[in-house]
Amino acid sequence: MKKHFLFTLLALGSILLSAFSAAPAPAAKADPSMSVRFITDFTSDGSGSLSFELELSKEMMALMKAAPGFDSDNACKTFFESSYDDWELTEKENDGALTCTVATTFADLDEYETVVVGEYGSASFTRLEISGGHLYYDLMPSLAGSSAFGELESGMGFDLEAHWILNMPGEVVDSNADEKSGQTLTWNILEMNASSHIRAESKTGGGGLLGLDPTLTILAVIGLLGCCCFVILIAGGAAFFFLRRKKAAPEAA
Repeated sequence: MKKHFLFTLLALGSILLSAFSAAPAPAAKADPSMSVRFITDFTSDGSGSLSFELELSKEMMALMKAAPGFDSDNACKTFFESSYDDWELTEKENDGALTCTVATTFADLDEYETVVVGEYGSASFTRLEISGGHLYYDLMPSLAGSSAFGELESGMGFDLEAHWILNMPGEVVDSNADEKSGQTLTWNILEMNASSHIRAESKTGGGGLLGLDPTLTILAVIGLLGCCCFVILIAGGAAFFFLRRKKAAPEAA
C-alpha cells in the first residue's frame, strides 16, 4: 500500500526547496509558517472520520508563489497530487493564508486501523478496541519529530507545527496528551521520539444519564419532570372534583 503521507511531504518539500531557492520575496512582518494536523473524530460505535490538514500562512504562500512553475490556483491539488483521490478535498483561503484538507470516513475500528497504518508508514497499534463501554487507543506513530519533519524544516527558515488530534466519543478517562480540551486530545508530533505512544481512554457515551449525551440527559429530565407535573395536576384536579361532589351529595338529599 502506498504511504500517502510520506509522498505528500516529499512533494511539499520539493516545492519548498524551489521556493526558498528562488529570488527572495519582500520582507514580511512574520516568519513563514506551516501547520500539519492529523484529526480523528470518533463516534460511540467506533466509526468516524479522519482528516489531514495542511495550513500555510500568507507569508509561506508568498514564498511558494515565487517558486518556478507553482500553480497557486491549484495549490491543494498540487500538494496532495493523486495520493488522495478517494478522499474529499477542500481548501479555504483567508487573507492570503491557505488551508488544504483531505478527509475520509471509516465504518469501524478495524477500517480505521487499516487507514492509519496504510497512510503513515510504520505506525502500529498496541491497542485499539471498544470494551466495557470504553474506547482504548494506543498508537506507536513512528513519526518522530527528528526524522519525519526535521529535514523539511532544517535550514529553511520557517516555523513548523505538527499535531495529532483525537476527538473522543465520550468523557476522557486517561491519556498522555500534551493538551486536553473536553473530549479533544492533542499531541505535538515534533516532540516525539521513535518509542513515543499516543495513548487515550474514554467512555463511549457522553457521560450523562444511562450513557446519554449530557444535552439529551437534560432534555430527558425536563421531559420527565414535565410529565410528573402533568400527572400531579390531573390527580389534584380529580381529587378536588371528587371532594366537591362528595360534599354536595348530602345537601342534595
